[in-house]
Amino acid sequence: MSFAVPASAPRARPSTVSLASMLLFAAAAIEVINAVLSLLYAQKINEATKRVYEQAGVPSNNSGAIGATVGVVFAFVIVVALVLLGYFVSRGSQVARILTWVFGGLAFCCSLLGLGSVLFAQPLWDQARKATPNLPAWDEYQRIIYAEVPGWYQPVTTVLSILLILAILVPIILLALPASHPYFRKPQQEWEPPASGGPGGFPGQPGQPGDPGQPGDPGQPEPPGYGPPTA
Repeated sequence: MSFAVPASAPRARPSTVSLASMLLFAAAAIEVINAVLSLLYAQKINEATKRVYEQAGVPSNNSGAIGATVGVVFAFVIVVALVLLGYFVSRGSQVARILTWVFGGLAFCCSLLGLGSVLFAQPLWDQARKATPNLPAWDEYQRIIYAEVPGWYQPVTTVLSILLILAILVPIILLALPASHPYFRKPQQEWEPPASGGPGGFPGQPGQPGDPGQPGDPGQPEPPGYGPPTA
C-alpha cells in the first residue's frame, strides 16, 4: 500500500518580499531612463568637453565617447539583471535573494560613486585648474558643455541617480528582514497517516468474525479444523 503525501498549500508572499520585488522593477525602469538620456545627450556633452580641453591646449582623446558607449551597454545589462532578480525574488528563489544582495551591493556602490562624482565635480575641476590654468572657471565650463542640452537634464539625472540608489538599497534591507525568511525556505511536505482501508478497521488488524471474507461468514467455507469438536 502506498502512502500519498498531500501537496503543501501555496506560500503567502510577505509584504516585504512584494515590495522588494517591485522596487527592483522600479530600479530597472530608472536605469532604462538613464540609458535613454545618455543616448540622447552624452555625445553632445562629450564633444563640448573635448572642445574645452582643446582650447586650453590640453591633449584630448575619444575616451569620453567610448566610456559613454560602454556605460549604455552596461546599463542595459543591469536592466536585464534587475528584471530577472525581481521576478525570481517574487517567486521565492533563495538563489535570486542571494544574488540580489551581491549584485545589488555592487550596483549600489557604482551608483553611489557616480552620484559622488557629480556632487564633487566642482572641487575636482578646481584642482585641475591649478595644474592647467588655461581651463575655464567651473561656471563657464558648465555653460559650455551643457549649451546644447536641455536645462532639466542635470536636475533630472541627479534625482534619478538618488532614486536608483534607494531602489537598490531598500530591497537589500527588506530581503534581510526576519519577515522575509520563511518565504525563501524550502517547503517541507507534511506526512499524513493513511486512511483505514483494511478489513475490520485499520490496516494490519485482523478482521472480526462476521466480516466479509472472514471464517464464519455465511457462504464462506470453513477451513479444516474450524468448527465444533466432533464426538
